[in-house]
Amino acid sequence: MEISKENIAYLEENYGKNILPLSNFENNYFPGTNPLEILLFYKKGTSLEKLEERFFKTVEHYNIFSSRLIMIDDKKFALQYCTDGIVKSILPPVDETFDNININDINKMIEHVKTLPGKPLLAVTGIPIKDGVLAGISCSHAVGDGISLMLFLYAWNCMIEGNEFPLPSTQRLFKGKPVSSDKIDKVFTPPLSELSKGIQNQFNNVNTIKTYTTKEYFSDEFLNEIKNKAKSENAKLMISNHQIMTSFLLKKYYNQLLPNTDKIVLRSPISLRDIHPDIDSLYMGSANFNSFTEFTKEEIDKMSILQIAYRLKESMIKMRNEKYAKEISFLSKYGLEINIDILNKNHPPYDIETNIVSSNLTHLNDLESLFLGPNIGSILYIGLVVQTGFTMLKEKSGRIFAQITSRYPFK
Repeated sequence: MEISKENIAYLEENYGKNILPLSNFENNYFPGTNPLEILLFYKKGTSLEKLEERFFKTVEHYNIFSSRLIMIDDKKFALQYCTDGIVKSILPPVDETFDNININDINKMIEHVKTLPGKPLLAVTGIPIKDGVLAGISCSHAVGDGISLMLFLYAWNCMIEGNEFPLPSTQRLFKGKPVSSDKIDKVFTPPLSELSKGIQNQFNNVNTIKTYTTKEYFSDEFLNEIKNKAKSENAKLMISNHQIMTSFLLKKYYNQLLPNTDKIVLRSPISLRDIHPDIDSLYMGSANFNSFTEFTKEEIDKMSILQIAYRLKESMIKMRNEKYAKEISFLSKYGLEINIDILNKNHPPYDIETNIVSSNLTHLNDLESLFLGPNIGSILYIGLVVQTGFTMLKEKSGRIFAQITSRYPFK
């Protein structure tokens, strides 16, 4: 697939304006992968029309859904686009109340996106039910990480409620409007068969995997009991809620999640926003790397929750430092760039047979800040790029829960 001089000139003229590059990190890992997805329930009182109008205002405010450029080979480019920045789908009402809906059935109904050339980066699906509205959001991981999606939801709620909210970081406020499909030469949007083998394999692999989810709740009493036990054994032994929950879930679910391996690797995402002095906390993009902790199944059986938690903590301390953050990342005029050579030395690729990803989103305060308390609605499902993992969140009531994702049905 040769690109003409005219087309290259067009790319160079618009690069960083209305056509935006994936960073080298995103270009290696995200094309062809699953999107970030979230299913929300809104109680009656907020109309579907109002939800839709304010959603589009939030999209316009952030303008994070502009076209993105993938380099698929030397001097070969592919372009993703959102014709209007987004795909919208309003489905016929479901004649059920919230208490009786089947979340898995609903998830099959919503629009899903992929990080592929010529495909939209974001989709929203509205489904009226008897006592409210279900909203399914599917967002390419190339647009941002889980924290970015939560920040977006927070701004959406503020627009619904008429409340003020902080302006998004200028470090990734894309300029220009999305390029519409009729303005793009087809050379920029080749079919999947013309993309690199790596992108084709990623796409084909994720399409063959079905996942299952369940929830596990944690009381303050349980978390405090474990922390007090840690202090009694060693006054300096300070462990976090996330480390306790991950350890508990690992012991309870490890064999069911990964039945065909003797080695398990815990991947714990670390946000560069927390430790990189140059990155704004409101940065809208992908700003994570991983801490790795390895266990054998025999070790998991023998170790206590405290022992597992402390090994997790040691791993995270080793990775979570400003010096390393600066080595692997820097800000350019296009956003956050990752030094892929250094990252590859320290970050083995995700292995579906041995890896569990434990993502902590409780530090975003609680779901009240995202408008999802019992008076307004709730988060029903969160879908991440990985097929095996734990995702921690907190409800308005204060209850912390984990969503467990598996490739195998829960017994």
